[in-house]
Amino acid sequence: MSTQKIRCNDIAYRKGFIEVTSEIHAACINLEAWQVHPEVDIANIEITDESFPDEGVTGNVELEMSVEVAECLIEALQAAIYKIKEGD
Repeated sequence: MSTQKIRCNDIAYRKGFIEVTSEIHAACINLEAWQVHPEVDIANIEITDESFPDEGVTGNVELEMSVEVAECLIEALQAAIYKIKEGD
C-alpha cells in the first residue's frame, strides 16, 4: 500500500490532514493526523509543500494499528457515515 493523504477542510477550527500507510512498522497500519491552524488555507496546498508555514501545524498524533484494530476503525467510520446519510 502506498501512502495516502486525506485533506480535511470542512470545519475551519478542526481542519488538517490524515496520512495512512502500511510502510512504517511490519504488520501495522500507521495513521498520522496533523491539525492545522484555522488561518492557514489548505484548500490548494499540501502539508509537504515548501510554502506550508512551519507554524501552520498546531497538533499531531501518530498511531500504529494492527489489522484487527484498523478493521474496527473502518466499521466505526462506516456506522457514522450510515448514521449521517440516513439522518439519524
